[in-house]
Amino acid sequence: MDAIRNAIEWIAKDSPDLIFAVFPYAVVGLIGLYILWLVVGYLRVSQVGIQAEAAVHPVQRLPMAPDGAVEAPRGVPYCPVDGLQYPAGARFCTQCESELSLSCANCGATIRAADESCYRCGTRATMTGAETPGRA
Repeated sequence: MDAIRNAIEWIAKDSPDLIFAVFPYAVVGLIGLYILWLVVGYLRVSQVGIQAEAAVHPVQRLPMAPDGAVEAPRGVPYCPVDGLQYPAGARFCTQCESELSLSCANCGATIRAADESCYRCGTRATMTGAETPGRA
């Protein structure tokens, strides 16, 4: 009987303090999850144009080296996981949703397709035959 009385007293007296202490953190956490959901949704929607472009320039499978590495030409976005070649401007693989890589058209360094310039040589035109996305 004492255990039930102690539980009821704890709920009546001590739990409001705990709720008021945790409530701001719960609100901040929910807002953070909502913002994360918006960002992920934006990144997925940004790939819609890439799928339309893929109808004009279909995604191609790249040859693999004997050691299992993907052999991609310089300046062409590709998925290092699936070994698929994508059109210029693509950032994420439509199959596995991983970030695309590319070899710098100038020095050959492997960089992310979303990078605006090469970390090694500083070249802004890292893709061959196309302007850097977002630039005129």
